[in-house]
Amino acid sequence: MHDDPHDGQPPDEWDEVTNSSPIPAIHDPSLLGPRPSYLQQVEGPGAPRLLVLQKDVLVLGRSLDSDIPFASSEISRRHLLIRAVPEGHACEDAGSRNGVFLNGVKIHSASLRDGDTLQIGNVVLVYRRR
Repeated sequence: MHDDPHDGQPPDEWDEVTNSSPIPAIHDPSLLGPRPSYLQQVEGPGAPRLLVLQKDVLVLGRSLDSDIPFASSEISRRHLLIRAVPEGHACEDAGSRNGVFLNGVKIHSASLRDGDTLQIGNVVLVYRRR
């Protein structure tokens, strides 16, 4: 279990910035360009939006310092890591309090396949490999 004294409460920064993300939301997949992989957020704060996986390692969490932040008290500051691998992408629980679920099963780490569903707290993401 990851010991985060602020788990259960959004960080103070969310009082000033609501649902901000350094990765812009895209609503039309045809605008994604030449075959990037992405996460399609279908539930939770900020949904719906598409999050392009442009870096080798992405941190998803409640902290505004995350590559993909979420304004949710159900998500740890550093909740999930998404890593580029030769086959596409893999995910890994970053020591979160509430865990990571892949297609409804709690996991520590796993390879991702097109159409897989990830759930972290109240956020549901669908992995799309193009």
